[in-house]
Formats: sequence, C-alpha cells, structure tokens
Amino acid sequence: IPFLTASAGLGLRLATGAFVLGWQIDSLFAPELNANGEKQYSLKLGPLRIRDSSSVLDQAVQPEQTLVLHDNDSSPNCKRVREMMNLLDITYEVRPVFEIDHEPTLFDPNTDEEISNTKQIIEHLLEKYGPPSSAFDSKALWPIEFEAFAVATSKFAASLRGYPGSKRQGNARPDNEKMQPIELWGYECSPFVKPVREKLCNLGLPHRVVSCSRGSRNRDRMIERTGSFQVPFLVDANTGIEMYEGPEIVEYLEAVYTLRED
Repeated sequence: IPFLTASAGLGLRLATGAFVLGWQIDSLFAPELNANGEKQYSLKLGPLRIRDSSSVLDQAVQPEQTLVLHDNDSSPNCKRVREMMNLLDITYEVRPVFEIDHEPTLFDPNTDEEISNTKQIIEHLLEKYGPPSSAFDSKALWPIEFEAFAVATSKFAASLRGYPGSKRQGNARPDNEKMQPIELWGYECSPFVKPVREKLCNLGLPHRVVSCSRGSRNRDRMIERTGSFQVPFLVDANTGIEMYEGPEIVEYLEAVYTLRED
C-alpha cells in the first residue's frame, strides 16, 4: 500500500519532475563507455541501451552555491518548487518546516536573495538557472504553473500519504536540526525516493537533494562515484554511511536519528 500511494502521487502530478526540461533520447544503442573510456549512464532494456539528456539545459547556468529551501513535504506550493528544481536539474538543500500550509521560502546565496512567494520563486529559478525562454515550449511547465491544478493534485497526493511532514516525529532527536545536511540522490516523483524524503522531513533533518530525473547530468556523476545508478542513494556526512535501498535507508534513519526507549 505505501508503494501504491507513492505511485499514485506520480500519476496525479503527471510524472512532473520525472524528466528534465528539454528531455531527449540521444541513442538507443549507447556504448557502455564514453569517449574517454569511462562508464556512462544508460538505461538497459533488453537489447537497448538508452542514453538520454536535455536539449536545452546546456544553455542554463547551474548555481555555484547551493540553494536553500525552507520546505514542508505536504505543502502543494513547496511541491511545485521542488518539481521545478528537478526540471532544471538543480541540487538544493531542504530545511524542513512543520506546517502543511507553509509557503516555500527560498534563500539563494548566489544572489543574496530570500524569496517567500511561490510564483516569484519559480520565476527566479527560471530566470537565473533556466535556459532562454525561446529554447523550450512553455507548455512543458503548465503542470507546475497552472496553480489550481497543481494545488489540487498535490493536496490529494499528500492526503493519500497521510500528510507527511505535518508534525515532527515524537521521538526525533532534539539535535536533528543541527546535523550536517544528509545528501539524498533522487527526484521528487519517484515512489522509491518518496518514503526516504518523508522520513527525513518527519525527523526534521536538513538534507541536500541531488536531482536525478531522467536526462539529468547527475546520473553520470553517480556512475562516476559509485559505478552504478540507483535511487534513492543516501550519503550521511554525520556518520560516514553511504547506502541504497529505500526501506533500508528509512530503517537506518529511524535507528540513528530517534531517541531510544529505555
């Protein structure tokens, strides 16, 4: 049931954030190694080895310093911002906030701006870190920019999951908010990544989301780092642990970042 409810959210939001902006298939028979003799990401489907990318994000500038999003997992407007981060292949840091109606607040250290209006945050991300508007079809953004649809579908998706992030988990360690950000590789609509994100938020743990949507450059970076691609992938600077597999990651977070009963 948990996997089904997480998957339902993917369908309700029309898989928004599953693909980067300008997603394209580069090759159906991509070589395992790139021109430099290094392993590269591709999706293996029978005889096919599908290599994909973005046709427009090479015209965009990536933030030099990590953006910080004060975020509630169940807030529809926060979700819209997270989906835009995935579309633009942006890595960002989350500071959990325990209010379902919380409006996202973005701090951009690159421009020294703090923005608390959802529409303005989305416009800021597109202006500073998106490709020129002439490079892509604006209809690709409508599941995010069409507010009534985005809010209604996001609210329903959150209700199916029991409104994660609506309150701090009762046995969460009191020092969780002071921890170094935990690195989570994944993307917003993945039903495998979602339970991990929810647990991080419920425990009040700061975390750095490395966007890995289809066509993301970070898929190659994970191959370079670990030799394979799989999400969720967690890197905890507080303990030195690196691990895959959503259920095991959730168990790990529960064991390390909660108070044990005597």
